[in-house]
Parts: sequence; C-alpha cells; structure tokens
Amino acid sequence: MNLRSPKLSRLLPHVLLAFLPFAVQAQAPLLPAAKSPAATSPAAKPAPSAGAQFSEQQLREMIAKLQDRIQHAADAVIGRIEKMEADIHLRFSYLRKPARLDPNSYASKDDITSWRTSVQQLRDMENTLDKLYANVETDLGTALIQQQINPAIADQIRNELLKSFPWPAIKKKSELMKQFIDEHEELLAFYDKNWGTWKRGPTPGTAVFDDPTVSATFQTLKGKISTIGQQIDDQYTALVQ
Repeated sequence: MNLRSPKLSRLLPHVLLAFLPFAVQAQAPLLPAAKSPAATSPAAKPAPSAGAQFSEQQLREMIAKLQDRIQHAADAVIGRIEKMEADIHLRFSYLRKPARLDPNSYASKDDITSWRTSVQQLRDMENTLDKLYANVETDLGTALIQQQINPAIADQIRNELLKSFPWPAIKKKSELMKQFIDEHEELLAFYDKNWGTWKRGPTPGTAVFDDPTVSATFQTLKGKISTIGQQIDDQYTALVQ
C-alpha cells in the first residue's frame, strides 16, 4: 500500500513560489550571478533587485536545484515514516483476516504463541512510528539544513511541509491501532484460556461454545475487533487522499 499523499508533490511548487524572492537572495551562492550591465557602463545605475541579478536560465536552474534539495530532504525523513507505515499496514492486514477471528484456524496453542509474538511486534512498530511522527519537525529541519538550504528558508519550508501532513487522521489511526492491538491480545488470551471448549459452527469460519457466558465474551471481542479494524481502514483511506 502506497501511503504517500499526492498533496506533498503538489505542495512543493507552491512552497517554492511563495519563497522565491527570499530564496533567490539566500541561495545565491548556488549559482554565479549574471554579469550586470552596470559593470560595463560608465554611468552609475541603481543596484538591481535580487531577481534581476540572474538570467531567466539561472533562475530556472536555481529553482530546480532548490526543489531537488527539498525533495531529497523530504524523501529521507518522510520515506522512513512511509516505510514504517507500510510495514505496519501489512501486519495489520494479516490480523484483519477472518481466520484470526475463528478459533478453529488455530491448530495448537503454539499458534496462539506465534500470533502473540506478531501482535507484540506490531505494538513495537506502532510505538516506533509514533516517535517518528513526534520527531518529524526536528528531523525535517535537520535534513533540509544537510541539503545546504539556507536555515531561514529551511525553517519556512519545514513548516509548510508539516502543514501537508494529515495530522487528525494520523492521531486517530494511532489511537485506534493501540485499541486494536489491545483487543487482539485479549482475544488471544481468551483462546488460550478456553482452549478446546469450542467446536465448528454451522457455517465456515464460525465457532460455537457450550457456555453462553463464554460465547457472549467471544462475540463481544469479535465485534470490537471488527469495528475498530474498519475504523482503521477508514483512517488509512484518509491518509492517502
């Protein structure tokens, strides 16, 4: 699943246009200035503006260089986040399979242990992702500076890039994912505690319990996991819009 929002690609040209006058002055060392007519004229002339110091070709090259450097910085920082998001989404998709909610799909308690390990790994990855998002402001600023972008421009570009993040969806998905993990851990504990007390239901993928209380607990857990899972799917959709 590609979690990169197209908004970032659309945003870069607007960022450059917004900061172009300032960027031309601050990033001037990237290119040699065009020869000023004043240098060959005996008559004194007013100093040209920042933009007039460069030819149209030089301005295009400067903008292209700046855009390339911004893209490299964004790829370095956002790329780490996207990779972690993709890995988490893959593990999440495994837990979303109907078999995970069917105790008959577990051949032995060893299967429960294996899935507990998988769920814990998902929790660890989610915690790492939260840290990446928490540090993204600092990391983006550092990455832009490392690309030799003027610090004043880097600060403004970083702020504009941060505005492109769908923060409400990111926060909501994180909250829901933690709930999803908690409920899955509870489900696996339920399987372990009640091992062997169920039998196959009348339709494929279902299980029945003789004890009504145990059956009710199982149905409640299934319902919570299914509902939260769908809510997370909705947030993933919001992330890529």
